[in-house]
Amino acid sequence: MTRTIRLAAAQVGAVNLVDARAKTLDRLVRLLEDAASKGAQAVLFPECAFTTFFPRHFIADAAELEAFFEHGDITTADNTRALFDKAKELGVDISVGFAEATESGEHYNTCVYYHAKTGSLLSKYRKVHLPGDYEPYPDAEATNQLEKRYFKPGDYGFDAFRVPDLADATRERGEPIFGMMICNDRRWAEAWRLLGLQGVEVVFCGYNTTGYAPHLWGTNLQQDPQEAAANALFHHKLVMQAHSYTNACFSVSAARCGWDDGKWNLIAGSTIVGPDGKIMAESQTDGDEIVIADCDLDMCRSGKTRTFDFARHRRVEHYSRLISQPGVVEPPHLSSMTNGHSNGVSRSVAGPAFTKTTRILLCNPNATEFMTEACLEMVQPTLPPDVVVYGFTAPKPAPSAVEGNFDNIMSAAAAARAIVPIAHQYDAFLVACYSDHALIRMLREELSQPVIGIMEASLIAARTLGSRFGIIATADRSVYMQQDAVRHYGMDAFCAGIRSCKLGVLELESKPEKEVLATMSAVGKQLVEDGADVLTLGCAGMSNMKAAVEKAVGEDVQVVDGVVAGVHHLAGLCRMGTKTAKRGAWASSKTGRERRRQDWY
Repeated sequence: MTRTIRLAAAQVGAVNLVDARAKTLDRLVRLLEDAASKGAQAVLFPECAFTTFFPRHFIADAAELEAFFEHGDITTADNTRALFDKAKELGVDISVGFAEATESGEHYNTCVYYHAKTGSLLSKYRKVHLPGDYEPYPDAEATNQLEKRYFKPGDYGFDAFRVPDLADATRERGEPIFGMMICNDRRWAEAWRLLGLQGVEVVFCGYNTTGYAPHLWGTNLQQDPQEAAANALFHHKLVMQAHSYTNACFSVSAARCGWDDGKWNLIAGSTIVGPDGKIMAESQTDGDEIVIADCDLDMCRSGKTRTFDFARHRRVEHYSRLISQPGVVEPPHLSSMTNGHSNGVSRSVAGPAFTKTTRILLCNPNATEFMTEACLEMVQPTLPPDVVVYGFTAPKPAPSAVEGNFDNIMSAAAAARAIVPIAHQYDAFLVACYSDHALIRMLREELSQPVIGIMEASLIAARTLGSRFGIIATADRSVYMQQDAVRHYGMDAFCAGIRSCKLGVLELESKPEKEVLATMSAVGKQLVEDGADVLTLGCAGMSNMKAAVEKAVGEDVQVVDGVVAGVHHLAGLCRMGTKTAKRGAWASSKTGRERRRQDWY
């Protein structure tokens, strides 16, 4: 069975600021007809194909700016439907870029893949790597790039998808695997690798790339425009060829090019590149043009099974910096001198990336699910890639909130019965109740994995970050329980105070958010007046309220969430390879229970 498909790039020449929408749309339709007459099965159109490249202009008028965006269903809207209708009529799939306005008023640089046979969108992608700046350059002659002003970064990620009806689907290979990116995305190896890890065979990339933009590039303003355009074209081909090779896939790139308004130059260079990195076809002009080639998808197999067989050759244990560090962090200088003397830093060491995933069970001992969800949402943005936190909510008869000793004991019993049988699946346990909860001691006795409660973890962090801490408690009853806990932890000498918000635990969710945040912020300010330089949130249900308290008390005061502190404390203990000591208070009573035939719990 053949897996050869005929792909085309529809390059579009100059589109001026004043060109009528209908005129541009008619050009796109004619290009599609031309590609279909040459036997193309799928045609790629450029980024922002329906208008001029408006992000080069500062547009202050909201209505004028909005006119460049497509609203509603792209396949049926007046300004765009003719292209999709023609694709369906001709039976040719298309991928096209456009400026998208969502129903909620957000704006994205978007492209879609339209399946002609079914008349449906198989995939939508929103540009992730937005280049340029938010504000225009002071130099009136500069070529601006204001995508950060007009678009939000894409929120769909890089998802590959299968396309039916283009080639014979074999049992081994299935339908062809496509992926999409837009313009600046092609310069980022991460985008290609994410698609490559999904077995992508064809990558579509529409672009609008300026031929002369020294302000944007940070180059000499006296640079020769022709030399600049040649460099831009070279860099475009470089990334398309290199990344097609390193991911063993075909790539198709389609340019919006030419001299818009006779002033703004966009490079051409529409290409079809093979999985060996060689250009199979490329544009010959800077105007409207179809670039076409037959692509045998089986040519991807040699690269994917030998040189770039990811499963055999990638070493992900050494790649954690790629996703944990967005910007450059240089090593310290080896010979930094101050007044002729060394600063004392002579060398550094770094360990290998962690290859083992640390699994932490976040144990909510009450039966209220929203508290568990709030804790997970709070900690998620802080997690490194090798730490996974699982949420556990105690089953009934656990109480819905822990507001006293009876609730404490009942919730601990219900939670322990459910946790111990599954404990072997996890590396550590965080008890998400802001108290010296009985479940902490039960799990420390019964298990060897590290266990801590969010209160103790928050106080350890608070003692590290400041000299005096204050606790924002929920109800008056909580104040007494937390005072006892602080004494038990041996930290009463460092406690500036514990103040009540006079709220029940469940009222954190049921009362109006504005009222709850105002109360917590006022209590936080009082604790700072009492001498606290670090505040801790005295309930797991307060996790999503940290930002409001921080704003109220100012940047000189630290606010600690016990869930985040606990997760990272446990992760550190796991990386150290430590366990709960079993000689002393935390020796298990399991053997004694079994001897007494009391293992029925």
